Amino acid sequence: MFQNLKNIFEKVKHEKNSEIEIIEEEIYAVLCLLIEACKVDGTVSDNEIEKIIGLLINKFHLEPRKAEDAVNYVLKKANEKVEIYSDIKVILDTMDHEERIKVVEMLWGVVLADGNIDDYESNLMRKIASLLHVSSFETVEAKKRAMR
Repeated sequence: MFQNLKNIFEKVKHEKNSEIEIIEEEIYAVLCLLIEACKVDGTVSDNEIEKIIGLLINKFHLEPRKAEDAVNYVLKKANEKVEIYSDIKVILDTMDHEERIKVVEMLWGVVLADGNIDDYESNLMRKIASLLHVSSFETVEAKKRAMR
């Protein structure tokens, strides 16, 4: 029995290490939130995926191929993910307040990429902004910048 538990922990540890090999932990956490914002309305559009890849390339300076691989990996794992709090914790631990505001702006960019904001997306944005300790005013300003 203990051997089975040990094997499970080794498998999880190995999977976690392969995630980190793709991109840094804080970029992975942001990417998971971007994918969550992309899929929360029930559809994943090409515009949203292109926006996320563009953000990874322009904001995090990833090579285009590495950005695409990371997005594909997280999309594949997204159905297994049941919470966002571990990603929020990584962002809180590694990013200052201004960086967290930029994360909210990136999330708005993804939400707005399909030209439509539904209730699920609005609720997710309020929840994430609150968890990242970004004020309502800062969130509105981030949304305005993302709309430009």
